[in-house]
Amino acid sequence: MCPAMSGTSEGLRRRSWVSRRWRPVYSLCTALVLVLVQSSLVRGALELQLDEEQPAGTIVGNIGDGLPPGVTSIIYFISDQEGTGVGSDLIIDDTTGVISTARRLDREQRDHYSFIAVTMTGITVEVFITVNDINDHAPAFPKKRAVLKIPEHTAVGTKFSLEPATDADKDLLTTQGYAIREGNVGQAFRLETKRAANKVLYLDLVVNAQLDREKRSSYTLVLEAFDGGSPKRIGSMSLEVTVTDINDHAPAFNQSRYHAIISESLPQGSSILQVFATDEDEGDNGLVLYEINRRQSDPDRYFVMDTKSGVITLNRPLDYELKRVHELVVQARDNASHPEVTNAFVTIHVRDFNDNQPTMTIIFLSEDGSPRISEGAQPGQYVARISVTDPDYGEYANVNVSLEGGDGKFALTTKDSIIYLIYVDQVLDREERDSYDLRVMATDSGTPPLRAESSFTIQVTDVNDNPPLFDQQAYRQTIPEVVYPGSFVLQVTARDKDQGPNGDVRYSLLKDRRSHSDWFSIDAVTGIITTASALDFESEPAPSVTVIATDGGRPPLSSTAKVDILLQDVNDNTPVFSSSFYNASVKENAPAGTCFLE
Repeated sequence: MCPAMSGTSEGLRRRSWVSRRWRPVYSLCTALVLVLVQSSLVRGALELQLDEEQPAGTIVGNIGDGLPPGVTSIIYFISDQEGTGVGSDLIIDDTTGVISTARRLDREQRDHYSFIAVTMTGITVEVFITVNDINDHAPAFPKKRAVLKIPEHTAVGTKFSLEPATDADKDLLTTQGYAIREGNVGQAFRLETKRAANKVLYLDLVVNAQLDREKRSSYTLVLEAFDGGSPKRIGSMSLEVTVTDINDHAPAFNQSRYHAIISESLPQGSSILQVFATDEDEGDNGLVLYEINRRQSDPDRYFVMDTKSGVITLNRPLDYELKRVHELVVQARDNASHPEVTNAFVTIHVRDFNDNQPTMTIIFLSEDGSPRISEGAQPGQYVARISVTDPDYGEYANVNVSLEGGDGKFALTTKDSIIYLIYVDQVLDREERDSYDLRVMATDSGTPPLRAESSFTIQVTDVNDNPPLFDQQAYRQTIPEVVYPGSFVLQVTARDKDQGPNGDVRYSLLKDRRSHSDWFSIDAVTGIITTASALDFESEPAPSVTVIATDGGRPPLSSTAKVDILLQDVNDNTPVFSSSFYNASVKENAPAGTCFLE
């Protein structure tokens, strides 16, 4: 027999303690009694509510409120099935029927309690206690920190699912929405939500603006989930959005054109310059590799380029005289599967090394191109043209040209240090000097300097500036008057300082009948005067002739000399009276010696 059913006063005295201490036993007995009398018992029902998280000892209700009107009970027998939480979470006074909490209740652990209370008279009350939700939980994301990778240039509107926040509360007190609290630079993202059939509010991160990794490679978004409580409770998480790279940038050189000046003597393998390019992409997309575009430049491979560093080095000897400027097209490409390529230009100027001596070309300005100048040339007249080049210095050779010799008769001038002119600086006189030795020297500005020189003789050509001059201005000769025609009288000589035709002297006699010049003739070449006819002392004892010496110049020059010839009389005539008959008279008494006839 169950202890609670004992009718003794001892049993009644102990029922409250037993009902509390041995409730499982009594419950079992009660259950047995209920089973036996089930068909005849009166049933009552009591529904109670309690907000969760109330302090221990909070009164939930009274079982008596579930009894039929007018029915009371002095003791209640409680059925406490295992696993219902009634015995651990609630305190039920079986004498008063007051139900209170044994601890703070948590709806999220158990949202209701139920048990059956039986009175001594067999009336059963079904008690159902609902634990009401309060907003005691904030939404919580599965992770406090998450990482999301989104390629740059992802289309606006593209969605990326995020794990939703969960809230142990229910209905309006559970998660109601999401927001981006911070880190959304440029409003690059927005959130979209949708409520599933299971009432879970799912979350998508939506690309709201064009992403460009090179402008911004990451966003640290702080996401908030909020419930519908008042005040609302909030949970947050950090979302690291990494904007992943695509190969949308080509390498960019820090200069579009590079310049270098190097000596032609630079040894092979020497570094010349380094180009530098950057690519805003990352990884292989931003790994820059360099090369020389051989199709467009440097086919002879004078230069090579380090693929990784961009350093250009000399690959073979240079020759300034062969090529003075090298234009290279260099490429920077990234290492993507479909690389982007950028070109830059490298201009390398080869500086001359003094390995060539100057060269001179001399052109004489005479008619036949020979080194000669007329003695009639005036000061300032050009004699020769000298062009100077030096393969080491190119067209504008840095060469100094000087002139030696000539005794000051010649000088050198230039306007551009390329073409030099030799000119007459003082009046020339061939008769004084007919040639001059000159030397032209061209010296470059190298260290040590190299020199070229040319020596030549300038011949001074004649002009007819001198007349023939007789050895004597007057000649005298005595000859017998009786000589045969053609007899030698004398020889005159005239000399001309000029040369060639200008100095070729011809002789002639000035015709003058009064001087009996027709008695004589002269050889035009030798100047020998001979008799041309018989001479007659009696007609002219002292005939004279004028000899003319004429050169072959054009116009000719001439001079004269006088030749006096004295004839020696010979007895070549008989006396001849002036008259064949003379008639004379004499005075008487003329003294002796008086001439009376001649």
